[in-house]
Amino acid sequence: MLINNLIKILEVQYRLYQQLYRLSEEKQQIIIDNEVEELLEIIETEQEHLQKVEQLEAKRVETLEELAQQHSLAVSELDFARLIELLDCAETKAQLQELREKLLIQLRELQQLNDQNAGLIKQVLQLNDHTLQLLTNSELTKGSTYQKPGQEKTGNKQARNIIDHKA
Repeated sequence: MLINNLIKILEVQYRLYQQLYRLSEEKQQIIIDNEVEELLEIIETEQEHLQKVEQLEAKRVETLEELAQQHSLAVSELDFARLIELLDCAETKAQLQELREKLLIQLRELQQLNDQNAGLIKQVLQLNDHTLQLLTNSELTKGSTYQKPGQEKTGNKQARNIIDHKA
């Protein structure tokens, strides 16, 4: 039955979103700890999960199209409320409504966590930029390194930087 296929697809999507949430939690700590290699591994795993979500989403859309056709409706007319109306079994209606709520909550929580992670990444980039500015403008990088011990270079002092700003 098509509705059972839809429920199975949504359940698998829900589990994938739960896994993505756990990965995002791990990613948050990795960002805080500034573990670049581990961050890259987490991102790769997230990409694999997102590909699975995309495949399931295509199956979900296909199933909804078949349901709409079965009930002589346009796909655009088959929203969640209409889908619930079409169901005869109260248990299936309740199951679908509960699954929808769980998905919406999970997606909202995942979005919030991803927003927090994006903020952390922005802070890390700002810190790195600030550190780089300190290094390039440091007194240690100014002056000559080739002079007689105990003598200061006089005259044309030229700032020497670790990193060439023009590069």
